[in-house]
Amino acid sequence: MTELNELELLLLKTIIKGNSDKFNYLLAHLDFIRIESAKSTGTGLYVTFVYLKEFEQEEEFVNGLLSAEPKLTTPNLKNELTYCLDVTNGKIDYLEILTNEKENWDGNLENCSLN
Repeated sequence: MTELNELELLLLKTIIKGNSDKFNYLLAHLDFIRIESAKSTGTGLYVTFVYLKEFEQEEEFVNGLLSAEPKLTTPNLKNELTYCLDVTNGKIDYLEILTNEKENWDGNLENCSLN
């Protein structure tokens, strides 16, 4: 289990704020999640989260695939990255980040920027 870095946290906050009408409650979860695993596939990155505290399940919209408007880019790729947050049973489950046009990418978020 590892803590989220600055960009991972920013990405989650951006996604939640972009979907705040139904998923704003997830902001309260951010202090209590850690990265359980991160797997690079060569064209994407899957980050799975684990909770340090239990939360009550929200009554509406407990499942969803969320994204946001800001672009996620890295200088070594031709195209921007696509990102999606999976919310299952009212909790943040995993973050999927993929290249477009199946570009090769090492999954390193260090040089990525959100704009």
